[in-house]
Amino acid sequence: MRHIVKGAEPATVTETRTASTTDLSTTTRARTAFDQIDKGRVRADLAREQGWLCAFCMRRIAPDTADARGERTMKIAHRTPIDVDPAQALSWRNLLGSCDGGQRSGWRTRSCDAAQASTALTVDPTVHASCIQLRYERRGAREGLFITSDHPDLKTDVEQTLGLNSGDLPVLREQAWKAFCALQQKHAPKQYGRPARAAFFPTWMKQHGSRLPEMLGVIEERLR
Repeated sequence: MRHIVKGAEPATVTETRTASTTDLSTTTRARTAFDQIDKGRVRADLAREQGWLCAFCMRRIAPDTADARGERTMKIAHRTPIDVDPAQALSWRNLLGSCDGGQRSGWRTRSCDAAQASTALTVDPTVHASCIQLRYERRGAREGLFITSDHPDLKTDVEQTLGLNSGDLPVLREQAWKAFCALQQKHAPKQYGRPARAAFFPTWMKQHGSRLPEMLGVIEERLR
């Protein structure tokens, strides 16, 4: 997970929320209102805002990709679910782009929006102070980098509610970190350690443009 800077909301969200017929007083009515927005537009804007990375696990998201059944694999997640607070159903700050959370794997594992279900989150990717309380650690002989926090509520969010240490996510994080370090060594063979990696980071980022590299938050945390 990494800090996401929220931009201007798409017109479809503004127009639906401010329409005289919109009623967000109950879960049922809020879901009806949410289903009236142009979700294709919203997915596209969220993907751009997040650099085409899932707001939670930082795997690649694509707003137009569908599974074998034609269902979109990128999800529109609510940090505070509609079931918890229907009034936030159309709050742009509350909307995040999520990966399919295991949909295409036949639900062998669940993470991100699919794992969150109707649980409100304390962790907030749109707040920098929340994101910097997350860290990645190695756990004994287990392979990978595991997300956690010293804040008990944030730890519960990332480890349990969002399932961000499930499946191959820890391994993918470590692979991303090792790949970054290898590129840095290739770029500057005689420069080592965190200062050399931090100096290389801007050059590396320029190579990716607006489509951010997967697991970017891991590299950012390792360089803090």
